[in-house]
Amino acid sequence: MAIHIIGDQDTVLGYRFAGVTGAAVTGEDEARRAFREAVANPALRLLLLTERVERMVDAEVTAHRLAAATPYVVVVEDIWGPDGHRRSLQELIYEAVGIRIVRAE
Repeated sequence: MAIHIIGDQDTVLGYRFAGVTGAAVTGEDEARRAFREAVANPALRLLLLTERVERMVDAEVTAHRLAAATPYVVVVEDIWGPDGHRRSLQELIYEAVGIRIVRAE
């Protein structure tokens, strides 16, 4: 199954550790372009969007969902989480891959 994520640089990097391709975007224009490219890719089956990106391309996401076409769109938390508290890269890797990165002492 081909999975792709569109989000901020740190979140995309965290998912890349799990083997997920992605596009890091910083603004609305980049997000719209990345979304259009992703939904046009016939190989993709699942498209992950961070909450922030989903808000940027809300109309396009709604239209795509109503068309019931692949890839299926799923919204995930970004590095800021639902409460606005920035999560560390180690927490993102653990969430995406299930591996804890700790310092050897």
